[in-house]
Amino acid sequence: MKRILFVILAAGVIVAGCGKTQETETKKEPEPDQSVEAKATKATKETKEDTWWEKEPEVYEAADLPREMTEDEKGLMRKPGEFSGDKYDETAAIEKLKELPDDLTDDQYAEAILKLIAEDYHEEVQDLIKFDPTVEATGSRPDEEIDEPAVNGVHYAILLDASGSMNAQNKGGTRMEEAKSAIMSFIDVLPKESTVSLRVYGHEGTGSDADKERSCASTETLYSGGNDAKKIQSALDEVNPAGWTPIGQAIAETRNDIPEDAGSAIVYVVSDGIETCGGDPVKEAKQLAAEGIEPIINIIGFQVDNEAQQLLKEVAKAGNGEFTLANSKQDVEKYWKEEYRRLMDAWEKWRNESLREVEAKRRDLLDEAEGLGRSVMDKSELEFRHAEALQSALSKEGIVSEDYNTGKVWSLLYDRKTKVWRYGYKTSTSAWRDAYEGGSKAWREIYHEGSHKWQEYYHKQ
Repeated sequence: MKRILFVILAAGVIVAGCGKTQETETKKEPEPDQSVEAKATKATKETKEDTWWEKEPEVYEAADLPREMTEDEKGLMRKPGEFSGDKYDETAAIEKLKELPDDLTDDQYAEAILKLIAEDYHEEVQDLIKFDPTVEATGSRPDEEIDEPAVNGVHYAILLDASGSMNAQNKGGTRMEEAKSAIMSFIDVLPKESTVSLRVYGHEGTGSDADKERSCASTETLYSGGNDAKKIQSALDEVNPAGWTPIGQAIAETRNDIPEDAGSAIVYVVSDGIETCGGDPVKEAKQLAAEGIEPIINIIGFQVDNEAQQLLKEVAKAGNGEFTLANSKQDVEKYWKEEYRRLMDAWEKWRNESLREVEAKRRDLLDEAEGLGRSVMDKSELEFRHAEALQSALSKEGIVSEDYNTGKVWSLLYDRKTKVWRYGYKTSTSAWRDAYEGGSKAWREIYHEGSHKWQEYYHKQ
């Protein structure tokens, strides 16, 4: 605020009469001479408002804090003194103290000392207020990365070859009988909340040239819905090996079996031969894999020759899946077991990596909390050592009068040190405890989730 000083000068008053011969003159008395000390005292009084020891301490402005600061925290936001930390110069600080008058109160002397040597706590205070003890693992769970995503939104599309060659005898019955049995074994271990579709192809007509057109056009969805083993078994019971092998047509129409709200889809094609209807299963697999839900096409080659193996491998590759050769029901069941073993390994890997990550994050948070508290406590002790030296110098150097209460000023500075030290200790201890408990909770949750999923797929084998 600008101060406007109005100065009124008293001039001599001249009284003049109206007569020609009478004239009166009033003279000013000279001002008494002022001593150097008096002038200095006057100057001090005139500039008293500008003295450094009376100014309000400057403070840092805090921003983006998750809560309001306490009064103690606001006090720790003051900017550091001229001689704080590594800048401490006792001789220069004492010279500065010599500017103090000898009529200050004990509180004023203590505050004057703090103005010179107060430490900077503002970063630690803000970091302690912003301290987030949350511990989480960032690794993606296996159900987001592999063929068995989260239970909800997964659709399993099974395509069964019903061409005439599936009627061939095998050790445990016909190929068709063994394929049906293996499919039901797979259905039994699928998540109950998943959806399933069963499509057959080549199940109409015969293998004769006369029936080729009819047979190659035959692909039909026998079941689509929830994971209901009885209904799926009833649908399989209707399937009998018949005609040709329209694999490409079956894959192309599989998109109609996948629900619109499915988050992902896994397509399993069970076949014992190659495309015999002039279709292009590789092309159809690529197109299906390009759908928004990005289905994965796994091919189970059931007793196929080398030529068929090569074709089916290309189809699987085009569908971002895998080809598995199976010569019996046991081989097909082994395939399903390997799928679940893969899931077991993936969950175990996720669990172990996540546990290591959580433990490392917890340790970092514990170190951070401890470091912030230690920084505040160390600074408070350094500040007090400097303050203690200066408060002693006030009387030793004759800066203050004999009435100066050394013990009282020392106590005020010590109380300041104790309050700051306790703030650093209590706040950091609380943050440390929160980080420890949060990390332990996250560790337990990850361990139990990973172990539970591992056991789930272990029992599905």
